[in-house]
Parts: sequence; C-alpha cells; structure tokens
Amino acid sequence: MNENKTTALPPHLLDLRREVEGYAKGFGLDFYETIFEVLGYDEINMVAAYGGFPNRYPHWRFGMDYEQLSKGYEYGLSKIYEMVINNDPSYAYLLESNMDVDQKLVMAHVFGHVDFFKHNFSFRHTNRKMMDEMANHATRVRRIVDKVGLELVETFIDRSLSLENLIDQHSQHIKRRNDKDEEEQPIEVHGFKADREYMRQFINPKEFLDEQRKKLEDERAAKKKFPERPERDVLLFLLENAPMERWEADILSLMREEAYYFAPQGQTKIINEGWACIIRNSPVFSSLGIVTIEDIVAADKVKVSDGRSARSVYDRNVICNQSTITVRSRRGLKITGSRNHRLLLPDGETWRRLDELAVGDHVAISGGAGLWAKDEVGIAWLPDERIRWIGDFDPAVELTGATYRNAALALEPQDWAKGSAHTRKLLYGRRKTIRIPERVDTRVAQFCGYLVGDGHISRVKRELGLTSGDEPQAQAFSELAYELFGLLTRATLVENRWRVIIHSETLSDLLVEELGFTTGPSAREKQVPKAILRSPKHVVAAFLRAYFDCDGYAGKAGVILSTSSEVMSEQVQLLLLNFGILSRRRLQKDECWHVQILGKSAEVFLHEIGFGLDRKQAALNEYVTQRRWFKAEKWEDEIVSIEHGRADVYDISVEGTHRYAAAGFINHNSFWHSTIMTQKALKDHEIIDYADHHSGTMGTRPGAINPYKLGIELWRHIEDRWNKGRFGKEYDECDDLRARRAWDKKLGLGRQKIFEVRKHYNDVTFIDEFLTADFAAEQKLFVYGFNEKGNRWEILDREFQKVKRKLLQQLTNFGQPIIEVVDGNFENRGELLLAHRHDGVDLRVDYAKDTLVNLQAIWRRPVAIVTRMDGKGVLMRFDGRDHADRKVDY
Repeated sequence: MNENKTTALPPHLLDLRREVEGYAKGFGLDFYETIFEVLGYDEINMVAAYGGFPNRYPHWRFGMDYEQLSKGYEYGLSKIYEMVINNDPSYAYLLESNMDVDQKLVMAHVFGHVDFFKHNFSFRHTNRKMMDEMANHATRVRRIVDKVGLELVETFIDRSLSLENLIDQHSQHIKRRNDKDEEEQPIEVHGFKADREYMRQFINPKEFLDEQRKKLEDERAAKKKFPERPERDVLLFLLENAPMERWEADILSLMREEAYYFAPQGQTKIINEGWACIIRNSPVFSSLGIVTIEDIVAADKVKVSDGRSARSVYDRNVICNQSTITVRSRRGLKITGSRNHRLLLPDGETWRRLDELAVGDHVAISGGAGLWAKDEVGIAWLPDERIRWIGDFDPAVELTGATYRNAALALEPQDWAKGSAHTRKLLYGRRKTIRIPERVDTRVAQFCGYLVGDGHISRVKRELGLTSGDEPQAQAFSELAYELFGLLTRATLVENRWRVIIHSETLSDLLVEELGFTTGPSAREKQVPKAILRSPKHVVAAFLRAYFDCDGYAGKAGVILSTSSEVMSEQVQLLLLNFGILSRRRLQKDECWHVQILGKSAEVFLHEIGFGLDRKQAALNEYVTQRRWFKAEKWEDEIVSIEHGRADVYDISVEGTHRYAAAGFINHNSFWHSTIMTQKALKDHEIIDYADHHSGTMGTRPGAINPYKLGIELWRHIEDRWNKGRFGKEYDECDDLRARRAWDKKLGLGRQKIFEVRKHYNDVTFIDEFLTADFAAEQKLFVYGFNEKGNRWEILDREFQKVKRKLLQQLTNFGQPIIEVVDGNFENRGELLLAHRHDGVDLRVDYAKDTLVNLQAIWRRPVAIVTRMDGKGVLMRFDGRDHADRKVDY
C-alpha cells in the first residue's frame, strides 16, 4: 500500500458525504462519527483480506485471502464496493474507481450499518475501539515471533484458528457461571447416638469426628465435576486450564477476543440484505406506457404491471458497471440484467437467477396485463418562427444557399439592429405556419403508422411523404395531412405506386423533435415513436393498424410484419404482448426481421387491432374463420442463448408482489438502501432497507438460506402487519380467512416497529418471533432433503413448525454443531472430554478428527468427543498418535 498516498475524501465526495449524512439524520438515524477513506482496488483487497482492518497479525491465510480477492477482481468475478468497520468512530472504505452515484449509495449503506452497529443489542458488548485493538494484537504477535520464531507461532495460530468457533456467542448476554465459586456448606458429623449428654465425648471423641468429616469431604471432592457444569466456551476453558506456555495463552486469548468481536455480524445476516437489477433500456409495462426502466427510475409516481395488475413503485436504484447476462428466448424476447437478477418460471411460483439459467430452460412470459397510459400524449411543441439572417462575409468566398441559412441562424435580432452595413435580410423570410394538434390521438397515431411503415422524411429535399401500392392508403394519408396539419399534398401514380409528397419543414421538425421520427435513408434505425409507446390502448391500436397496413401480411401463414429494424421488431412484439398477442420474432436471410402471429393470437389481433385495408382484413378473417379451434397457447418460452457482458443496471421496488413485467418477462424486484438519496417523503418500507440491511448475496446455494429472500420479505411482512394492525389477541383469534386477508386497521405503526426490531433482535429471535404460518404459506417455504434412492433433492415437508424449526437449526450457533466441555479429568486420567449437543446438526467426521488433533496439541493429553451417529452414541478419541472410536450410551 502506498503510504504517501492520501486516502481522505476529495472535495466533491466531501460534499456528497455531507448531503447523504444530512438525509440520514433527517430520517432519524443515529450513528457514530464515520470516517470515509478512498482506496484503490489493490488497497481495498488488502484491507478486505485483513477482515476490514488495516493492520493484523502476520499469518499466511491473509495472503491467501488477498490472492483470491485480487484474482476475482482481475477476472471480473467479484468487486468490493465498500467496507465498514464496527468501531467508534466508525471507518468505511470507498473504492476509488466507483462512480459518484455508487459512492452516494455506499455512503447511505454505511450510515445504515453504523446505526445498526450502535443500536442493535448484539453489538452492545463489542469493543468499540477495535481498530486500535487489532493493531495492538499485531504488535503482540510480532513480539512473540521475535522471541520464539515464526514457524512455532504460525503453527499455533493455525491450531487456534481451527478452534475459533468454539466460543459461547451468547455469553455476553447470559451469565452462565458465577464470578466466584459458591461457598460450600460445612459438613456436619453427628457421630453415634448417646443417651446421656455426659457420655457423648466418650462415645464420639473429637479425633473420631474429625476423621469422619475428612472422609466425607474427600468423597464430596471426588464426586465434584470438573468443570461443574458443561462449558460451552471451550477457548476460555483452555485458557484457564490447559498447560500452555505464556506466549501460547497470549495468542489464544487474542484469538478468542477477535472471535467474540466478529460473532454479532454472523448473528445478524438476515436482518441486513440485498439488491438485483436490469439494464437501462429494458422496456417496462407501466402507467406511463411502455418505457425504459431508466424512465421508471427517473419518474416520481408511477405504476408498473406485475403481469396481473398494476402496482406502485416505491423505490429506485442505479448500480454502475455490473457483470450482466443476456438471455434470449425462442420467440425472440431478450433481457439483460445483473447475474443475480431473477425471472419467474412457468409454474408461477419459482424464481431463478440469470446465472442459474441454462439453454433449454423455460421461463414465464407476459405483457402488461392491459396496463396502458391513461391519457393521450399532449403536444406542447411550438414551431420556430425563424427570420433568416446573414452577417458580413468575405466577397471572395462563394457561399451556397445552405451556408447562407446556417450563418443566418447564428445571428441574433440585436445583430440586425446594427444596420444594413453589418447584416442584411435574406429573401426566405418566415416559414409557412401549420396547424399543430393538441394531442396524439388516433388520427395522429394513424398518420404516424403510415409514415413509419411506407413513409420518409427528407431534410435535404425539405419534404416528407408516403409511397404505397394501395390507393385507399394514399388517400387516407393525404386526408390526414390536411385534417391534422392543414397541409395539401401532391399525389402522383408512378408504376402502379402512389407517391404522396408534403412540402413542410415545420411538419418535419414536429415529427422529428416532438415525436421522435428519424430522417433520411434510415429503415434499419426506425423505431416506434416514443409518443406512441406512451399512449393509451386505442391510440396504440390505431398506430399498429396503419403500420401493419404498410408492412404487414395476412394469409395462410397468419399475420407477418416485416421490418429492417431490429429495434422496431422488438417494440412491436412487446406492444402486441400487452394486447394479449403472442408472436415469434426471427431474422430472415434477407436481413429483415419478421414478427409472426399465429393461431389464437391471430384471432385476438383480428378483434383488438386488425387491418385498415379491406383486402388484408378479409385475408385475416379467412385465416381465423377457417379454423374451428385453436391450440391453447402457453405463456412461456424456452431460453436459446446466454451471453455475458457489463453495464450499468437499474432497479425498482414494487409494492405487494415485488415483481414487474419488463421485456416480456416477469422480473423480481429487490429491496435496498437508496432511501437517503431519493429525497422523498419518508415511508416505512424505505426505513427498513436504509437502517437495517447490508448488501450481500441474493443467490441461494444448495443447503443454505437465501438471506435476501428470507430477510427482506420478512421485513416487509412485519411492516405490513403493524401498519394494518395484524397482531394481538383479536387478530390471532380470528378464524375467518376472508376477514384476516381484508384486515386493515390503518394503524401505521410499521416504521416504529421496524426500529424496535432493529434494536432488540438478531437472526434467531427475528425468525422465531416474526416468522408466522401466514408468512410461510405466502412465501411457500418448505423443508427439502436428498433422496438417496431416487438420487435427487426432494421436498420433505411444508408443515409450518417443521419449516421454522429447520430455519432455526440453521441459524443457531451459525448452523454449526454446539460443542461443550463436560469433563477435564475424563476417567480420572486428566483427559479432556467434549460433548456434541445434538440438535439436528451432525458432526463432520473429518472436521472433528482434525479439531481433536489441534485440541490435543494444546491440552497435551488425550482428548475425546461424544456424539450421535445414525442414532447411536459414539466416542471419538485422539491420544496424540492414533484415532479411535467406540460406542457409548449417549
């Protein structure tokens, strides 16, 4: 690491930090002072290899971790955006190559973390000066290395690290043993019975009573256990009782201290989670029309389709330079998203990440379920009432007409006021005015459909027009030009094709600048005008009807649209989806794209859109009526190709179902921490992701919990319950399912409850308290396992209590076996006996044997552990040379 390089925030990041911090405090977040530093990717990998601290004790595992992180970054497999340390003041590291929008997101993320560190009970007993303590640990270990040598120290650290999880993670909150041993009651010895008092000293002399008392005390001491009760903090027991050298005890004690520091972070993973997204130009079905997700992110209030109904968007995010995957389907649909972005499968329940999809897999497809823009798009465009001017020029330079016009446009009226000696007016004067429609209605849409299909706009010739072999179409175009814009056309018949020409630069400007048309020979660049994409259903239908009149076919092959523009074919296919029309998009040998509609979808096209030309409408009607029935259509598609890349990705959070229809697929949204940036009115669900969760993996590995899915959905469940009053005796005793589903007392307590949960719960208590039968049913949770006979993974049970018990087993003690010291003098031979408290988590025999080897090296005597295997008690023992097993009652 370059020690001379400054890591302080540059001025523009300081401004961003002040902005984000102000938002955080405004939302009620309370955090320690936070110091941000900017590091390069190599430097941040060094710090990450040290567990987030700039200085650690010398050991080979840190170098191994650094090498792994560096290779991951170089190969594009991983990237660290930030790190934050639980300390007072807290330290956070920003990646130097992040864009400013990333830095703002990271800062918001960090303040949420630090608020959580400060207030959650799990972190209450952690060392808030751990940055200094880690440096002290490094100094202590280096001094020991100087005294006894690196090899001995590294070997002992290896052994200690294999035991670092043998701590009692709850000992900071539960007092399991007294600081001082309880005073034992003295033993009373009564001796033999004496009938007379004066005979007592002769029958029970003092020497006899003392002898009997000592005998009883020896028996009690022999029966006394060591330790008196099972000791879960194995490292503490070793520190107090193992025959270690002083330097060994010193190293083991600092290992134990660090293990307790990191333990709360492992206990609160589910409370803090994640994100996923798609690229900026992904089309989304929304109340604004079919717009890109970039437009959705920029909009204030918008609803999107979840494939069934309209849902409000309540949060947005942008993440730059992410690894992406593009999947294409057999019908021609495609979507590009981050590797962990998820699509819905045909069963309507299962989600799969993009990096888990394979060629041949099937996914669900969908339109916008009839969600269209509500209002016709207004036209606020005003023509440029230009007066052409020209300035003085060198008489020796010959100027063309075009150059005259360009020079004139560069002048202002005040230049003309300087007099004719300086400037002079051109002959062209003002443009001819045209009528401007107030909105994009069905007539404007029809005109646009004709112009996109068989029309052209020429800036060079200052004209636009239509070329068609159908006289009714040419006549309709001419009539629309006059009705809409007050312009007369010139129509001529050339070789059985009608050419309709309009001379108006103002109309060309309107179409290009306001409606998004292209000019010149641009057949491969044509697109559906943005105003049409943002229009209501009836307007879109009018556009498509006119467009299909131009470039569409109807006959025995159904309906086929042919276009040279790939983008145009994609947009038309999505528009058709929103009408409930399935199509197949393919590239032909002539490099044109065909969008083909067959079967039942052709019948829907006939009724919803149809053709304006009688001959094509008749052909389509014949195709439909000649078939007595159509094969049922499946709204699913097969993945045919997968590509990898990098891009900025955009994300939204959707109320209720947390999914949205985009690019023809059903996409799962995420839940993240951009609330501070949005500068919106505070909402309960925004506080969840802001205050209490950190970024992490979204994917689910085999046999592991998906903390994103479980944690975020459970946060939302809590928020919804306390907002609607779905808690308490009255709700719990309600047996009417309809009443429970409709239950809404509008209490609005979600925000308050979320902050309460953030303070008082960890993962285990979070799941135990708030995972309800309703939530398990809603999320379709189940227990699964491997069927050895069938050689496959299978669902074992959906019963709520079993699901909850399995989750708690995986979270308790980090899902690791609970190990306790039960006897430090096993069989009266000074051996150490451990016990595995079997609660559903089995021991891995290979791990257990390696651990026994390291324990024996520290205990200096044989060590053993008793556990259960296949329902039977087993004692595993290592004596320093050999491993041995035997059956025991346990």
